[in-house]
Amino acid sequence: MNKDNSTLSPLTISLHWLVGLTMIGIIVIGYYMVYWEVWSLYPIHKAIGVLAILIILPRVIWRLKKGFPAPASGYPKHEHHLSIIVHWLLLLGTLALPISGMLYSGFGGYGINIFGFELVTRNELNGEVIAFNETIYYSAKLSHSWIAYILTGALVLHIVGAIKHHVIDKDTTLKRMLGQPK
Repeated sequence: MNKDNSTLSPLTISLHWLVGLTMIGIIVIGYYMVYWEVWSLYPIHKAIGVLAILIILPRVIWRLKKGFPAPASGYPKHEHHLSIIVHWLLLLGTLALPISGMLYSGFGGYGINIFGFELVTRNELNGEVIAFNETIYYSAKLSHSWIAYILTGALVLHIVGAIKHHVIDKDTTLKRMLGQPK
């Protein structure tokens, strides 16, 4: 899927950074919320996650249509293979994380609300949330957690790789993602 793209289009660069920073923000909020039990952040986390689909889908379609950019210079085979794996994990993970979150929340009976606009009604009886489908709820909850961990690992590898390319290899990988000329 590699194509020889020495320069990247403004759309490619914009979607990359918009999706990347959005996902990093959602993941950070998710970890903070869960590990410090700040449940008041759930509505924000869920709303941004649902809205993120609006930029993730175009990015995934664009990437599949255009292919992955060719490496900025020659690398060892193992680095190139790792890069392909990481890029696929990022692409699929950014799509799967919000979808699993919506399934988790929707089928779990928690509802899906985007800053006051209700997509799926909360399912409560006497103040207790009741799942619409416990099997899908538990599967989606587990998937959402695992996808978040895998995506976090892929993001770390991606960022470390970009820094390595810029600092050690001194190639144009990072510069072209910033829209800078060679």
